[in-house]
Amino acid sequence: MARTTVTGRLSRLFDTATRASELKPRVRKQLIAEQISTLAKMIPALAIVMTILACILLTAMHGHYDYNMAVVWSFAQFAALAYGLAGNDLGDASESRLGATEAMVSRQVVFSFALGVLWAIVPFLFLPLEQGSLGFVTVLASMGAMCTACFVFASFPPATATFLLPALLGAMLAGFGVEDYRLSLLFAAALMSFAGLIVFVSLRQTRLLVEHLQTESTIRDQRNIIGLLLKEFEENSSDWLWEFDSLGAIDRVSDRFALAAGGREQIQGRSFMGFLQENADKESPILAEIEHSIANRATFTNLIVRLVHGNTEKWWRLTGKPAFDDIGAYTGYIGTASDVTAEKLAERRINFLAHNDALTGLLNRARFTDQLGSAVARLERYGSPFAVLYLDLDQFKAVNDGRGHLAGDKLLAMVAKRLKAAVRETDFAARLGGDEFAAILTSNCRRDEIAPIADRLVRDISAPYEIDGELVTIGVSIGIAVAPLDGTRPDQILRNADLALYRAKASGRGVYRFFESQMDSEMRERRMLEMELRHAIDEGELVLHYQPLVSAESKQPSGFEALVRWNHPLRGVIPPAEFIPIAEQTGIIQQIGDWTLRRACADAASWPAPYLVAVNLSARHFQGSDIVAVVGDALMESGLAPSRLELEITESLLIDNPEEVVAKLNELKKLGVTIAMDDFGTGYSSLAYLMKFPFDKIKIDKSFVNALSEDAAARDILRSIASLGRTLRMKVTAEGVETPEQVEFLREISLSHLQGYFFARPLDSAGMAAYLLNNTYAFLAEGELEEEVRPAPKMRAIA
Repeated sequence: MARTTVTGRLSRLFDTATRASELKPRVRKQLIAEQISTLAKMIPALAIVMTILACILLTAMHGHYDYNMAVVWSFAQFAALAYGLAGNDLGDASESRLGATEAMVSRQVVFSFALGVLWAIVPFLFLPLEQGSLGFVTVLASMGAMCTACFVFASFPPATATFLLPALLGAMLAGFGVEDYRLSLLFAAALMSFAGLIVFVSLRQTRLLVEHLQTESTIRDQRNIIGLLLKEFEENSSDWLWEFDSLGAIDRVSDRFALAAGGREQIQGRSFMGFLQENADKESPILAEIEHSIANRATFTNLIVRLVHGNTEKWWRLTGKPAFDDIGAYTGYIGTASDVTAEKLAERRINFLAHNDALTGLLNRARFTDQLGSAVARLERYGSPFAVLYLDLDQFKAVNDGRGHLAGDKLLAMVAKRLKAAVRETDFAARLGGDEFAAILTSNCRRDEIAPIADRLVRDISAPYEIDGELVTIGVSIGIAVAPLDGTRPDQILRNADLALYRAKASGRGVYRFFESQMDSEMRERRMLEMELRHAIDEGELVLHYQPLVSAESKQPSGFEALVRWNHPLRGVIPPAEFIPIAEQTGIIQQIGDWTLRRACADAASWPAPYLVAVNLSARHFQGSDIVAVVGDALMESGLAPSRLELEITESLLIDNPEEVVAKLNELKKLGVTIAMDDFGTGYSSLAYLMKFPFDKIKIDKSFVNALSEDAAARDILRSIASLGRTLRMKVTAEGVETPEQVEFLREISLSHLQGYFFARPLDSAGMAAYLLNNTYAFLAEGELEEEVRPAPKMRAIA
């Protein structure tokens, strides 16, 4: 019991010195087992050296009268060594021996102490006998024994201490028997220095072992946790795991990945990029992005790759992250993959049904209306003219009634194919319903350029059709309206195209006619507007109206979109659709854009609360001016915080010179303003442009909002856009909100902001003042405004 207590105290003392007390109990037992195991492996060598030294001393003592005492001492040491060797079966660091910790420590401490005591006796036995050669041999043997024992016991500080303490004490006492006390002091100092060095080395070696075991324990725990997580992930997740080494060779894949790739033997050891390039389009920008990311040791996330495996088309979503070892060396990539084929096919089908006529494959009326609205928006923002062709089939009713609806459907499908073949790839063809078709020509829209297309349509559609083995002949009449000459609003353009179609039918059918009835008056009006518009800014005729941007969560205003209006002294308020295209074409748009930015920033700075103000940037204004300087000057002059200014652009701005545009957008972001993509979803490349520049906000085009109450596909698309916004960490605003049902649905899918007539129409200065008065203080009272607001501000009229 006493031996156990002393051993325990000694162990606790050295545990504190080596920080072994910080280890978990199990790891501490492993530490002791490792120490004892190392010590046990060295004891046979120690026994051999100690036996040799004992034989040397016996040989040197042969013939002396105390030779018998030397023999007794030698047998005592042999017994101690035998005791130490017998304990080697405890020197096993395996799991089964971790419970024998106390027995290990006690046996080794007793062994080392007994050995130390025996060598402490040596100087007293042999040094007094003769100071000559025997004394020299005795000193060498003692020092050799201490050096050997300390080397063996170095991995276990308690054994080192229990050996050194009696051995050094005996040597020092024997040294004090020398007549020259100075020599005795020097001898004692040398012994103490030797002891200090041995203790330091033993403690240092043990501390290193402690640190190693701590690290090893942490790594083992982490591996166990990661292993459990990965096992649970593979069992419960739809994602697959993959991993490749620093050379790009796949060295680990989950079972589902191997199955999807055609078998483990088809994928294991192959180049990861080689596998993708073999099964995907080598020119795919997604593959290039993955390859670029790998080359630059960068993470890639949720990249969807289209693969063709055999005759099967698949889409995989890939995410990968580079892996590095403890010293930072690159070891390869780890990542996940999932099969999103069903989602892509469903998305493709949903998009098709949402936008296309099921019978002919052409755009349906809803999508045609969207495209017409987009064309008008491009006209307003960029001055891009377009033409609308209205087509009505002649004698179709006779075929449909006489041959049946099935024959009529076949005829409509054939007409659609000829219509699609006659227009250009950049144009849009649609079936509006029944036997009515339409087309939007987006470029080269002068009359002399449109006429050949209309001629070809009349000729091709009037050619005979073979239906069920019989020839059928019909005709077509076409009415044409060209914007902006024939109108700047969708309803106006369609009405004028319809009037032109009526004239074509009245002219005998099978012909086309351009809209002409009001061309002269409209041209005169246009020229006059252009002249008056040049003076509108200087005369203070331009004003800004503001439409609230409302938080979907709190239904409180968080900002306002600035909308320019022309307050004509004679004509009244002129909407932007009538004067913006003129401004775009004449270059006045730069002056209007600069004024709008300055005015909006100044107005926002005067508002009683730090609401955000959104300004739409025209592409011509953006490209034709130093937009970064213009925005910076507007902020500086008004004192408006940059974070309160939001700049809205459309994807068309990124079509020409995208690198230059992105560089300017980055400079604008450095000013602290936010950037929003307007009319999201109306173009073909919206997602691609989101990848080119990190927008802060997406504004969903109102055509989707208008359709959500009756069109399930529109609701699915809105959910997808909301999910996309959350994934990209972008705010999402819906425009054109007009009904409570729309508000409820948009809140349900977690959009951040809403805008539309349901909340407020665009407000003039008086309406804006009243709106702010009614909403700002209620908003502040709820504590939802983060910035401090000046008390009782004086409202300034908004010009």
